[in-house]
Amino acid sequence: MDVVEGQKHYTATVLVVSQTKPRKFLLTHHKKFDKWMPPGGHIEKMENPVEAAVREVEEESGIDIKPFLEKIKTVDNRARSLPLPKFILEEKIDAHGGQPEHYHVDFVYVIEVALQKIKYQERESHDIGWFTVDETKDLPMFDNVRQEIDMTLAKLSQ
Repeated sequence: MDVVEGQKHYTATVLVVSQTKPRKFLLTHHKKFDKWMPPGGHIEKMENPVEAAVREVEEESGIDIKPFLEKIKTVDNRARSLPLPKFILEEKIDAHGGQPEHYHVDFVYVIEVALQKIKYQERESHDIGWFTVDETKDLPMFDNVRQEIDMTLAKLSQ
């Protein structure tokens, strides 16, 4: 993908949270950023954010989140109502590997699933795992990811 400085790319990310307590979050150790992050990635040309979220989680973890998503609703013969993301962030992506600084407009969904076995995609990540909030404290993460985890856990605890 050719990237122009300041360009904005659309991405979808999913905070996958275990339904069981203590709550655990699914995180991947991203190779490019060398940070622990929730699964996600670029929205492809023929995808909406929900479709990208489903695809990215499946590719990165082997988990099918479709059964846990709010259903897409038909409004009329020309429009569908997509589930709303929990967060929409504009994230600065620093210059790296010959690509200039650019931005991701990130649609972040929160999905609760049964704790299950996972696999990871070696091409993009070093590792993948389920982590409690306490276990994330010492992991290298972006501050916004840590804040999203804390806000999500607070909301789920209500």
